[in-house]
Amino acid sequence: MLSTANAQAQSLEDLLSGISNLFGSSEEAAPQPKITHPEIYDLLGVWKFDGLVMDYTGDSSVAAVAISTLESQLPTIATKFGIVAGRDYIDVSDDGTLTFVCGEARMTAQCTYYDSYDGEASMTFYIDGKSVYTTATILEQGGVTKVLFNANKLMEILAKHYSKFNENTTLQMAKTVIDSYPGIRVGAKIKR
Repeated sequence: MLSTANAQAQSLEDLLSGISNLFGSSEEAAPQPKITHPEIYDLLGVWKFDGLVMDYTGDSSVAAVAISTLESQLPTIATKFGIVAGRDYIDVSDDGTLTFVCGEARMTAQCTYYDSYDGEASMTFYIDGKSVYTTATILEQGGVTKVLFNANKLMEILAKHYSKFNENTTLQMAKTVIDSYPGIRVGAKIKR
């Protein structure tokens, strides 16, 4: 009986090894470009919106499929909110004032702290006459600059300040995934 179980286990191991080799998972993945954080003076000026982005800093292997599905919805989300790559922009002034321009709409924020060591920025947005505090991470990787926000915090802000949040099925799907897998960040790619 034990030899039959050992034989079955060996057969299963051989099958999995064969599948692994078939799909090339035994090869090493290409190294990711190094992540750096810009100096404050490198952030000054106008940055054009280049697309919504998402990343995951958690450790759940199950999260990959759900996050990939959510990531595929980012262009739809940008369209629903009227965010257009190449048109919309952020103007960063040397006094820490941030002006976000999306079509005809404008929003201001104040960056009260930025640490170029880890790319952490503290920001206060002014929404509906209220101050809304949050943090972001600014990073550069492979020639791409990203501004990323904690997705849970961003969903909380949207739920409080976007009147159609509960009616928007895409945002509700996003909230479900984000609530299930802590460590998701969302934001924008920006370029000069």
